[in-house]
Formats: sequence, C-alpha cells, structure tokens
Amino acid sequence: MNPTKSVPIFLAVALAFALVASDASAVNFNQMEKDKLSAGKTVKQPLPGSGEKGFYGGTGYTIIDAPVDVIWAAIKDWGAYPKIFPKTVSVKEISRKGNKSLIHMQMGHKLISVEYYMSIKRDTEKYVLSFKLVPNRPHDIEETRGYWRLFPQKNGCTLVAYVVATQIPMGIINLIKPELVAKIQRNLLGAPNEIKKWVEGPTGAKYRTMTAKK
Repeated sequence: MNPTKSVPIFLAVALAFALVASDASAVNFNQMEKDKLSAGKTVKQPLPGSGEKGFYGGTGYTIIDAPVDVIWAAIKDWGAYPKIFPKTVSVKEISRKGNKSLIHMQMGHKLISVEYYMSIKRDTEKYVLSFKLVPNRPHDIEETRGYWRLFPQKNGCTLVAYVVATQIPMGIINLIKPELVAKIQRNLLGAPNEIKKWVEGPTGAKYRTMTAKK
C-alpha cells in the first residue's frame, strides 16, 4: 500500500463514518461557518493533506431552501449530473439491485478525460447516498469514496453534507495546468453549492412535482 495516500484516505473514511452516525445537532460549526451557511454560502472543510500528491478530500456543507425529499430526488438524478457539476461529461446507471447501483462516470475537460465505475448505496431512512470506486472495473483514478448526507431542518430547508476522498494519479496531475489543479479541491468540496443552484433554480421544479405526487 502506498503510505502517501493510505493515511488521508483512512481519515476520510473515519470522518465519513462519524458523520453518517450523527444527526444534524452533532455537526459542529464555528461562528464564521454558521454565518456563511446563513448567508447561503458553502462551508468547505478540507482534510489534512488535501491538495498534496494527488489526494483531495474533505467535507462541504450548505443549506438548501427545499425539503429533504426534493434534494434526495436531485442527487439521484444521474442524467442531470453533467448539467449540475463542472467537468462532468457523462453519468450512467449500468445496473440496479435493491438499494444498490453500479454507475459509470466520465469526467474531464479539453486536455484530459477520466472514466471509472462507482458502487452506489442508498439509505432512504437516513438520507445517505454513499459511493466508492469499483476496483475490479476499468478506472483512471486510484480511489474515490464518500457520500451525501441530508439533514432536514425545522424550517423546511435541508442541510446538505458531502464527504469525499479522491486519489488521482500524479501522471494525470502533472498533465494539468497548476491553476486547474487548484480548482479540483474547490470543485469537489463545492458540490453542495452546485446542487443548491440546480434545485433552487427553475430546474428544481421537476423534483418538487415528483415528490408532491407521492
């Protein structure tokens, strides 16, 4: 095992399990972070070592002005991912069995493109959508895992948490311009804000309609 990546990935997994087991009251924010959330911004908490040697990880939080069922529907809308998230070329559900799915991901920009498969697990009781790389299928990145966790709020809004840890081969990192490398972490931990813009805008109407029919 490569020691340069095992420690950060371990930290990410430990953080993920801690947050999965907690409720919203157990998520601690300092006053500056609380002010950012109240202002509709995204709080980003990078893990130690994130941004070094191809490792990127941490947690992003934001509050979305929509019920939890609406957000839950949006984060499972694989076909919309290329429109929601930057540098996402294609996301396709290959198979589904019960609460698990196999997803094919294609990410990239003008210079480089990467593809990989992820195993998805849905916990509808806790509103947790977890994901991890499938190592026995073709993959251009070394590792990625994490999850979405949704916390319903009393005012009808939803606190959205996104925990992620990704290891990108240095061969790929070295091909990307420094200014683009710097955006990797910003885009990863900023994922909740992309969902926020998507759901709070006109595109969110279809999810409200879907959940209203239940």
